[in-house]
Amino acid sequence: MKDIAKKSNTMYLLNKYKLNANKRYGQNFIIDLNTIKKIVNNTSIDKDTCVIEIGPGIGTLSEQLGYKAGKVICYEIDERLKPVLNESLGEFDNIEVIYKDFLKVDLKALADSLDYDKVCVVANLPYYITSDLLELMVTSNSGISFICAMIQKEVAEKLVYKHTPLSYMIESVGSIDIKMNVSRHVFMPSPHVDSSIIEITIDNSYDEKLTEILNASFTQKRKTIYNNLKNLFQEETKNILEKENISLTLRPEQLSIDDYKHLSKYLGG
Repeated sequence: MKDIAKKSNTMYLLNKYKLNANKRYGQNFIIDLNTIKKIVNNTSIDKDTCVIEIGPGIGTLSEQLGYKAGKVICYEIDERLKPVLNESLGEFDNIEVIYKDFLKVDLKALADSLDYDKVCVVANLPYYITSDLLELMVTSNSGISFICAMIQKEVAEKLVYKHTPLSYMIESVGSIDIKMNVSRHVFMPSPHVDSSIIEITIDNSYDEKLTEILNASFTQKRKTIYNNLKNLFQEETKNILEKENISLTLRPEQLSIDDYKHLSKYLGG
């Protein structure tokens, strides 16, 4: 089937297989072909690229990725979708669907097993686990070159314009940009919020110690960095902060990524 994102084709597949969007998995189906093509065309995907897709649904995005990429590996948690994906993507010999929770995938082992010049992730991420998925990918040191993801607009703006543990993690490995916004009205069923397409470029490796220092620093956001880190560094906290020229009165979101990198040097291990 061509152009799955057309509303008539989406409705045909959903009706044929008696499927409804599963709220448990945060499913919303895009019914605008233009939007899907814009997402794919805004990336640097080519035949030397292997794309990992999370939650293909009925294959709307997978189809367009299959035309452009060398290989597409889709991870789908909802096994109800097996028959519909067999039909919608059956013509593609470069698309593989794996029925597994992506959060349980060893991403580094997967990427290492792929013989492609470039490995990336392109996905319409379920809102309810967006942060978990992005953190998994950003901290995986898997060799993924970029992540192109559709996420809730408010979350995208928070990642780009505010400091959170996840935004610091992203900054430590590369950069993040909002590529385009997507109206809630191109989805079925329509969610209560609009979406944005973000692109995270990964240029550097991730230091696992950064996660520990960020989690400790943001234990209570309204407290100062000194008060939050006292549980971690105990009586050495004041000396460490002064040594790194970090004011004891700063809030955690007021530090730079370099500050956190320097603080992580004081962790054991």
